[in-house]
Amino acid sequence: MNDRSFVLNRSAVTYDAQMREWLAQYKYRGNERYAPLLVEMMLRAYTMFHREVNVRMFDPRLRNAHSVPWSIHAVTSVPVSQERLRERGFNQAEVLAKGLAASIKTPYAPLLERNRHTDKQSFKSRKDRLKDMEGVFGALQQAPEVLWSISKRGAANTGSPERISRIIGPLRILLVDDIYTTGSTINACAQVLRGYESFLEMPIEIYSLTWARS
Repeated sequence: MNDRSFVLNRSAVTYDAQMREWLAQYKYRGNERYAPLLVEMMLRAYTMFHREVNVRMFDPRLRNAHSVPWSIHAVTSVPVSQERLRERGFNQAEVLAKGLAASIKTPYAPLLERNRHTDKQSFKSRKDRLKDMEGVFGALQQAPEVLWSISKRGAANTGSPERISRIIGPLRILLVDDIYTTGSTINACAQVLRGYESFLEMPIEIYSLTWARS
């Protein structure tokens, strides 16, 4: 996906037969005992991913090598439709995202909503997937305020807006989902979030971490 709106995706496992059964137990049969295990697997993947990005950024051979460690400023998740929420009773991606956010001591921020239900994407052509994803996701009403809050640093510096310390961009958001198949869902969510770059007056970088890749 050359025109993607996210930087990259990393996944904890390959979606093989055993992983498919684990996800079925958790996602479709409501076996909540699997959630901590899946979060732990994602934490290990995130640790490797974090190390990988920092090594790349600090490589002295690179012209644009950075001196400030790379970090994520907030974690969010891909939303499910109200139909799926009623059916399952929970959003599996949100549970994983909150567990991971707590583990890496980074705030979880609900930012997205799903406007309509879509069918499984993996058996569709790229053209059909892109068309199917149009308008599926939107931002929650409080998203601008939440993003602005995330972008601020040193909340003790209250007073005039000019004195509020802010992140020296980009604002980095980790988008969590259970399975990465084609990237169309992650890309559609990333497009919505990056729509607030002009509002924040800074670039927004979306990184994706999924439990499995199929």
